[in-house]
Amino acid sequence: MGFFSDLFKSSFEKWVEHASQEELSAAYEKERLQWLENGAGNRTPKMLRLDKEISKHVAEEWENDPRRNRDPNFRWTDANRWDKD
Repeated sequence: MGFFSDLFKSSFEKWVEHASQEELSAAYEKERLQWLENGAGNRTPKMLRLDKEISKHVAEEWENDPRRNRDPNFRWTDANRWDKD
């Protein structure tokens, strides 16, 4: 299925899937500036796709962060309580 799904993807879609975080951010900023010059109406499909991929990268980075507390009941205020037990 991988070959057939790649068959119908544009070169932009293929690039987005393999680009680094910095490349995606630079491309989004370039597209955003062009969007502002054209009147800044609704965001373009290209901007939406870049935003979706950037969000995916950030979520993966957060999930793999070794400093992240994996306790689902932990709240950031717990670490700063005055009355620690």
